[in-house]
Amino acid sequence: MIKKLLISFFLVLAAIGAVGLYGALKYRDELRQARQTAKAPQNSITFLEGWNNTDIGGYLQKQGIVSSADFLLAIKNFDTSAYDSFLPKEAKGNLEGFLFPDTYFIPKNPPAGQSLSDIIISKALDNFSQKITPAMKQQAASKGLSLYQIMTLASILEKESGANQDDKKTIAGVFYNRLGAGMPLQSDATVSFTVGHSPITGDDILVDSPYNTYKYKGLPPGPICNPGLNSIMAALYPTDSNYFYFLTIPETGRAVFAVTYEDHLKNKAKYLK
Repeated sequence: MIKKLLISFFLVLAAIGAVGLYGALKYRDELRQARQTAKAPQNSITFLEGWNNTDIGGYLQKQGIVSSADFLLAIKNFDTSAYDSFLPKEAKGNLEGFLFPDTYFIPKNPPAGQSLSDIIISKALDNFSQKITPAMKQQAASKGLSLYQIMTLASILEKESGANQDDKKTIAGVFYNRLGAGMPLQSDATVSFTVGHSPITGDDILVDSPYNTYKYKGLPPGPICNPGLNSIMAALYPTDSNYFYFLTIPETGRAVFAVTYEDHLKNKAKYLK
Protein backbone atom coordinates (compact mmCIF):
# COMPACT_ATOMS: atom_id res chain seq x y z
CA MET A 1 0.00 0.00 0.00
CA ILE A 2 2.81 2.41 0.96
CA LYS A 3 4.65 1.54 -2.24
CA LYS A 4 1.57 2.42 -4.33
CA LEU A 5 1.16 5.74 -2.51
CA LEU A 6 4.81 6.63 -3.10
CA ILE A 7 4.51 5.79 -6.80
CA SER A 8 1.42 7.99 -7.13
CA PHE A 9 3.17 10.78 -5.20
CA PHE A 10 6.20 10.78 -7.48
CA LEU A 11 3.99 10.62 -10.56
CA VAL A 12 2.21 13.76 -9.37
CA LEU A 13 5.55 15.47 -8.63
CA ALA A 14 6.80 14.64 -12.11
CA ALA A 15 3.59 15.97 -13.62
CA ILE A 16 3.92 19.22 -11.62
CA GLY A 17 7.36 19.76 -13.07
CA ALA A 18 6.06 19.18 -16.60
CA VAL A 19 2.73 20.97 -16.66
CA GLY A 20 2.28 22.89 -13.41
CA LEU A 21 0.01 22.32 -10.44
CA TYR A 22 -3.31 22.53 -12.33
CA GLY A 23 -2.12 20.09 -14.97
CA ALA A 24 -0.76 17.75 -12.33
CA LEU A 25 -4.04 17.68 -10.42
CA LYS A 26 -5.91 17.07 -13.66
CA TYR A 27 -3.47 14.25 -14.49
CA ARG A 28 -4.02 12.77 -11.00
CA ASP A 29 -7.80 12.80 -11.45
CA GLU A 30 -7.56 11.24 -14.90
CA LEU A 31 -5.22 8.56 -13.56
CA ARG A 32 -7.63 7.82 -10.72
CA GLN A 33 -10.56 7.62 -13.16
CA ALA A 34 -8.60 5.29 -15.45
CA ARG A 35 -7.83 2.97 -12.53
CA GLN A 36 -11.45 2.95 -11.42
CA THR A 37 -12.58 2.19 -14.95
CA ALA A 38 -10.06 -0.63 -15.27
CA LYS A 39 -11.32 -2.20 -12.03
CA ALA A 40 -15.00 -1.88 -12.96
CA PRO A 41 -16.75 -5.06 -14.15
CA GLN A 42 -16.64 -5.24 -17.94
CA ASN A 43 -18.16 -7.16 -20.81
CA SER A 44 -16.28 -8.23 -23.91
CA ILE A 45 -18.13 -7.84 -27.21
CA THR A 46 -16.95 -8.68 -30.72
CA PHE A 47 -18.27 -7.22 -33.98
CA LEU A 48 -17.52 -9.39 -37.01
CA GLU A 49 -16.39 -8.03 -40.36
CA GLY A 50 -19.34 -7.69 -42.69
CA TRP A 51 -21.99 -7.18 -40.01
CA ASN A 52 -24.36 -4.32 -40.70
CA ASN A 53 -25.80 -2.19 -37.91
CA THR A 54 -28.89 -4.36 -37.62
CA ASP A 55 -26.65 -7.43 -37.20
CA ILE A 56 -24.76 -5.64 -34.42
CA GLY A 57 -28.01 -4.66 -32.71
CA GLY A 58 -29.24 -8.25 -32.83
CA TYR A 59 -25.95 -9.50 -31.42
CA LEU A 60 -25.97 -7.00 -28.55
CA GLN A 61 -29.53 -7.98 -27.69
CA LYS A 62 -28.67 -11.68 -27.75
CA GLN A 63 -25.71 -10.98 -25.44
CA GLY A 64 -28.02 -9.19 -23.03
CA ILE A 65 -26.14 -5.89 -23.39
CA VAL A 66 -28.81 -3.60 -24.87
CA SER A 67 -31.90 -4.14 -26.97
CA SER A 68 -31.53 -3.97 -30.72
CA ALA A 69 -34.16 -1.23 -30.92
CA ASP A 70 -32.37 0.92 -28.32
CA PHE A 71 -29.01 0.48 -30.08
CA LEU A 72 -30.36 1.43 -33.51
CA LEU A 73 -32.15 4.43 -32.00
CA ALA A 74 -28.90 5.48 -30.31
CA ILE A 75 -27.14 5.35 -33.69
CA LYS A 76 -29.81 7.59 -35.19
CA ASN A 77 -29.53 10.14 -32.39
CA PHE A 78 -25.79 9.88 -31.71
CA ASP A 79 -23.98 13.22 -31.33
CA THR A 80 -21.20 13.02 -33.93
CA SER A 81 -19.77 16.50 -33.32
CA ALA A 82 -16.62 15.04 -31.72
CA TYR A 83 -15.97 13.09 -34.92
CA ASP A 84 -16.44 15.85 -37.49
CA SER A 85 -12.75 15.71 -38.41
CA PHE A 86 -13.13 12.35 -40.13
CA LEU A 87 -16.77 11.26 -40.20
CA PRO A 88 -18.43 12.15 -43.51
CA LYS A 89 -21.63 14.14 -43.17
CA GLU A 90 -23.48 11.43 -45.12
CA ALA A 91 -22.77 8.93 -42.33
CA LYS A 92 -24.40 10.96 -39.58
CA GLY A 93 -27.68 9.53 -38.34
CA ASN A 94 -26.77 6.17 -39.84
CA LEU A 95 -23.08 5.30 -39.21
CA GLU A 96 -23.34 2.20 -41.41
CA GLY A 97 -19.81 1.28 -42.45
CA PHE A 98 -18.07 3.18 -39.65
CA LEU A 99 -18.61 0.92 -36.62
CA PHE A 100 -15.27 -0.79 -36.97
CA PRO A 101 -15.29 -4.60 -36.55
CA ASP A 102 -13.22 -5.54 -33.50
CA THR A 103 -13.39 -6.71 -29.88
CA TYR A 104 -14.39 -4.07 -27.34
CA PHE A 105 -14.51 -3.99 -23.55
CA ILE A 106 -17.43 -2.07 -22.12
CA PRO A 107 -18.56 -1.48 -18.53
CA LYS A 108 -21.38 -3.65 -17.25
CA ASN A 109 -22.77 -0.57 -15.53
CA PRO A 110 -22.27 2.67 -17.48
CA PRO A 111 -21.26 5.88 -15.66
CA ALA A 112 -24.05 8.26 -14.74
CA GLY A 113 -25.33 10.19 -17.72
CA GLN A 114 -24.00 7.71 -20.29
CA SER A 115 -25.75 4.87 -22.08
CA LEU A 116 -24.11 1.59 -23.01
CA SER A 117 -25.16 2.15 -26.61
CA ASP A 118 -23.37 5.50 -26.77
CA ILE A 119 -20.26 4.03 -25.14
CA ILE A 120 -20.19 1.20 -27.69
CA ILE A 121 -20.68 3.57 -30.62
CA SER A 122 -17.95 5.90 -29.35
CA LYS A 123 -15.47 3.05 -28.96
CA ALA A 124 -16.16 1.79 -32.49
CA LEU A 125 -15.82 5.28 -34.00
CA ASP A 126 -12.64 5.97 -32.01
CA ASN A 127 -11.22 2.73 -33.35
CA PHE A 128 -12.15 3.64 -36.92
CA SER A 129 -10.53 7.07 -36.57
CA GLN A 130 -7.25 5.41 -35.54
CA LYS A 131 -7.31 2.99 -38.48
CA ILE A 132 -7.87 5.61 -41.20
CA THR A 133 -4.66 7.54 -41.82
CA PRO A 134 -4.12 10.81 -43.72
CA ALA A 135 -2.33 8.78 -46.41
CA MET A 136 -5.44 6.64 -46.87
CA LYS A 137 -7.59 9.75 -47.23
CA GLN A 138 -5.18 11.09 -49.83
CA GLN A 139 -5.34 7.78 -51.69
CA ALA A 140 -9.13 7.98 -51.76
CA ALA A 141 -8.91 11.45 -53.27
CA SER A 142 -6.42 10.20 -55.87
CA LYS A 143 -9.02 7.62 -56.94
CA GLY A 144 -11.55 10.42 -57.40
CA LEU A 145 -13.67 9.10 -54.54
CA SER A 146 -14.67 10.47 -51.15
CA LEU A 147 -14.01 8.53 -47.96
CA TYR A 148 -17.73 7.74 -47.84
CA GLN A 149 -17.58 6.26 -51.34
CA ILE A 150 -14.49 4.25 -50.44
CA MET A 151 -16.31 2.83 -47.41
CA THR A 152 -19.29 2.04 -49.62
CA LEU A 153 -17.09 0.12 -52.06
CA ALA A 154 -15.22 -1.57 -49.19
CA SER A 155 -18.51 -2.76 -47.71
CA ILE A 156 -19.44 -4.38 -51.03
CA LEU A 157 -16.02 -6.04 -51.21
CA GLU A 158 -16.48 -7.36 -47.68
CA LYS A 159 -19.64 -9.16 -48.76
CA GLU A 160 -18.50 -10.18 -52.24
CA SER A 161 -15.06 -11.61 -51.46
CA GLY A 162 -13.52 -14.23 -49.22
CA ALA A 163 -10.56 -13.92 -46.90
CA ASN A 164 -7.91 -13.89 -49.63
CA GLN A 165 -6.53 -10.35 -49.95
CA ASP A 166 -5.37 -10.84 -53.55
CA ASP A 167 -8.93 -11.77 -54.53
CA LYS A 168 -10.29 -8.72 -52.71
CA LYS A 169 -7.94 -6.39 -54.56
CA THR A 170 -8.68 -7.98 -57.94
CA ILE A 171 -12.44 -7.84 -57.31
CA ALA A 172 -11.99 -4.18 -56.39
CA GLY A 173 -10.29 -3.72 -59.74
CA VAL A 174 -13.27 -5.35 -61.47
CA PHE A 175 -15.64 -2.86 -59.82
CA TYR A 176 -13.40 0.07 -60.76
CA ASN A 177 -13.36 -1.18 -64.36
CA ARG A 178 -17.16 -1.37 -64.37
CA LEU A 179 -17.50 2.09 -62.87
CA GLY A 180 -15.09 3.49 -65.43
CA ALA A 181 -16.94 1.83 -68.32
CA GLY A 182 -20.35 3.00 -67.12
CA MET A 183 -21.48 -0.56 -66.44
CA PRO A 184 -23.68 -1.47 -63.46
CA LEU A 185 -21.79 -3.17 -60.63
CA GLN A 186 -24.35 -6.02 -60.54
CA SER A 187 -23.52 -6.92 -56.93
CA ASP A 188 -25.75 -9.53 -55.32
CA ALA A 189 -24.68 -8.18 -51.93
CA THR A 190 -26.28 -4.78 -52.49
CA VAL A 191 -29.54 -6.41 -53.53
CA SER A 192 -29.42 -8.65 -50.43
CA PHE A 193 -29.05 -5.52 -48.32
CA THR A 194 -32.22 -4.20 -49.94
CA VAL A 195 -34.42 -7.29 -49.77
CA GLY A 196 -33.06 -8.58 -46.45
CA HIS A 197 -32.12 -12.10 -47.47
CA SER A 198 -29.50 -14.14 -49.30
CA PRO A 199 -29.16 -15.72 -51.80
CA ILE A 200 -31.19 -13.43 -54.00
CA THR A 201 -33.65 -14.55 -56.69
CA GLY A 202 -34.38 -13.41 -60.22
CA ASP A 203 -37.29 -11.39 -58.90
CA ASP A 204 -35.06 -9.66 -56.35
CA ILE A 205 -32.88 -8.03 -58.99
CA LEU A 206 -35.99 -6.29 -60.35
CA VAL A 207 -36.68 -4.46 -57.09
CA ASP A 208 -36.69 -0.67 -57.44
CA SER A 209 -34.10 0.49 -54.93
CA PRO A 210 -31.03 2.75 -55.25
CA TYR A 211 -29.13 -0.15 -53.65
CA ASN A 212 -30.05 -2.42 -56.57
CA THR A 213 -26.80 -2.26 -58.55
CA TYR A 214 -28.32 -4.40 -61.28
CA LYS A 215 -30.86 -1.67 -61.98
CA TYR A 216 -28.81 1.46 -61.22
CA LYS A 217 -25.26 2.25 -62.32
CA GLY A 218 -22.57 3.57 -60.01
CA LEU A 219 -22.10 3.02 -56.30
CA PRO A 220 -25.16 2.63 -54.06
CA PRO A 221 -26.06 5.52 -51.71
CA GLY A 222 -23.94 4.23 -48.83
CA PRO A 223 -22.21 1.26 -47.17
CA ILE A 224 -24.13 -2.01 -46.83
CA CYS A 225 -22.11 -3.28 -43.84
CA ASN A 226 -19.15 -2.45 -41.63
CA PRO A 227 -16.05 -3.61 -43.53
CA GLY A 228 -12.75 -4.73 -42.07
CA LEU A 229 -9.38 -3.13 -42.77
CA ASN A 230 -8.47 -5.60 -45.55
CA SER A 231 -11.54 -4.63 -47.55
CA ILE A 232 -10.89 -0.93 -46.98
CA MET A 233 -7.31 -1.34 -48.20
CA ALA A 234 -8.51 -3.28 -51.26
CA ALA A 235 -10.92 -0.47 -52.11
CA LEU A 236 -8.06 2.02 -51.82
CA TYR A 237 -5.42 -0.06 -53.59
CA PRO A 238 -7.13 -2.26 -56.19
CA THR A 239 -5.28 -4.54 -58.58
CA ASP A 240 -5.31 -3.23 -62.13
CA SER A 241 -6.53 -5.75 -64.71
CA ASN A 242 -8.73 -6.12 -67.78
CA TYR A 243 -11.31 -8.14 -65.85
CA PHE A 244 -14.96 -7.12 -65.89
CA TYR A 245 -16.48 -10.27 -64.40
CA PHE A 246 -15.89 -12.61 -61.49
CA LEU A 247 -17.57 -15.41 -59.61
CA THR A 248 -16.79 -17.21 -56.37
CA ILE A 249 -16.23 -20.97 -56.30
CA PRO A 250 -18.50 -22.29 -53.52
CA GLU A 251 -16.16 -25.13 -52.51
CA THR A 252 -13.04 -22.99 -52.07
CA GLY A 253 -14.28 -19.44 -51.64
CA ARG A 254 -11.75 -18.29 -54.22
CA ALA A 255 -12.67 -15.99 -57.08
CA VAL A 256 -12.42 -16.71 -60.81
CA PHE A 257 -12.16 -13.78 -63.21
CA ALA A 258 -13.03 -13.12 -66.84
CA VAL A 259 -12.52 -10.31 -69.34
CA THR A 260 -15.55 -11.05 -71.52
CA TYR A 261 -19.10 -12.09 -70.73
CA GLU A 262 -18.62 -15.19 -72.88
CA ASP A 263 -15.69 -16.31 -70.72
CA HIS A 264 -17.70 -15.51 -67.62
CA LEU A 265 -20.46 -17.84 -68.83
CA LYS A 266 -17.86 -20.56 -69.38
CA ASN A 267 -16.65 -20.09 -65.81
CA LYS A 268 -20.20 -20.33 -64.53
CA ALA A 269 -20.74 -23.57 -66.44
CA LYS A 270 -17.48 -24.96 -65.07
CA TYR A 271 -17.60 -23.90 -61.42
CA LEU A 272 -21.29 -23.37 -60.58
CA LYS A 273 -22.71 -26.79 -61.35
